[in-house]
Amino acid sequence: MPAPAAAWNGTLHAHSYKDWCPGSPTGLPGFTQETNATMSEDCLHINVIRPSGTDARSELPVLVWVHGGGWLEGSAADGRYNGSFLVDKSVQMGMPIIFVSFNYRLGAFGILAGSVLEDAGLVNLALHDQRQALAWVQENIAYFGGNSSLVTLMGESAGALSIGAHLLAYGGRDDGLFRGAILQSGGPLPGDNANRNQTERDADFKMILQETGCQGSDDTLACLRSVPMEILKTAGQRLPPNLVIDGNLVPGKSIVQLENGKFLKIPILTGTNRNEGTTFAQAFGRLPANTDKDFKDFIGAAWGGGPIPDDMFQAWNDMYQKEVDQPSAAGLGTVAPDGGPQLGAQYGKATLWMGDMMFTAGRRLVNKVWAENAVPTFSYFFDAVPANINAKTLGATHFQEIPYMFNNINGVGWDRDPFPLEPDLRRKHHDLANIMSRMWISFVVNQSPNFHQVPEVDLDWPTYTNPCEMNMVFSAAEGLARNAEM
Repeated sequence: MPAPAAAWNGTLHAHSYKDWCPGSPTGLPGFTQETNATMSEDCLHINVIRPSGTDARSELPVLVWVHGGGWLEGSAADGRYNGSFLVDKSVQMGMPIIFVSFNYRLGAFGILAGSVLEDAGLVNLALHDQRQALAWVQENIAYFGGNSSLVTLMGESAGALSIGAHLLAYGGRDDGLFRGAILQSGGPLPGDNANRNQTERDADFKMILQETGCQGSDDTLACLRSVPMEILKTAGQRLPPNLVIDGNLVPGKSIVQLENGKFLKIPILTGTNRNEGTTFAQAFGRLPANTDKDFKDFIGAAWGGGPIPDDMFQAWNDMYQKEVDQPSAAGLGTVAPDGGPQLGAQYGKATLWMGDMMFTAGRRLVNKVWAENAVPTFSYFFDAVPANINAKTLGATHFQEIPYMFNNINGVGWDRDPFPLEPDLRRKHHDLANIMSRMWISFVVNQSPNFHQVPEVDLDWPTYTNPCEMNMVFSAAEGLARNAEM
């Protein structure tokens, strides 16, 4: 388990980021990119970015970033998560904030489970690392000029799923670690916190033992602890991204906790992207899908719960066929329904189903639950295609909102600039980055995105209420709009 760092005297010259935690690329199109970063088991570091002139009397709101990557890859030191641009924008707005980010253990180091580890209380280590980092913020951020009672968490994908776990942690117990949350493509989604049974988790553990040469050891934990980092990192590449119900930090299924009101009742800003499913459908490896049978087999393999009943499949097939034939506001956007020889004639339907199952349906449910409990929630729908993304096969896919809400308008940290080179188009995308980053900052400071100070945008972002289920739509081509549930 993580422990607080030992006290020390002296001055730390924090001019560069520390090592990344050991992780392996997931290979997701539009997310994974080459890195030559140094990885080390000594990786549990925290980064603090604050406005110039801030001191211990400033008491500024604090934004804490939790990176994604399927609990398998990523780092707070990834240049795409440079918080300097948000801090600078907050100063321009007269709403200065402090930005905090941290690393947490990944792969076999952070999410490995199995009876041996569960009996020893050594599961969900990635979440425990995050919890320890949040405790550090509470104890120390005042010395940097932050207000520990004004902390907002923000995460994307596995980062947002992690925050979802913290919203449900210990049955929704309020430990005073944060007062609001921004959940981008994730959250306390049903089925996403812990969906592997004991047999599957034990098989995962056995696989790691075999890959590391520890399968014959009398003390498998001691053996794993002695395995060189690179060997354990490589072995962890095959782990599915999953948490474990431990009856404590992760007390039960998220859907049950949501239904029973056992969650932290604080304001959230949450959303998904139009084409969430494209990158995962491609990475899943079950394409091309050309016939209805191929589509059903694709669903069955992704569903993982046995054969799909015919009536259930027919309902899905009819619904997504309608989306493909007559694209609605929640349809494919720029993505082609027929993906060609490599992806198949059923590609559009497969991506819509995948996006709904992984993120979009869960976002709808979380919004409804928050609204039913009279807790403010602001819902968004991201619909912009960056310049470095194939519009016909990926579209506004998973992760693509990142350069916009970070206001990273020069593409720092990206292999390819996400913003178009053509001047008029680039201006539209920069305008979208400006309003999104301002709305995110406004939420951190005011718990509402509507204090963004852009006179040209007179469209209020309403809270999501039943039955008025409204989303703010972010589009570079069309500007901002409000639409009913998508």
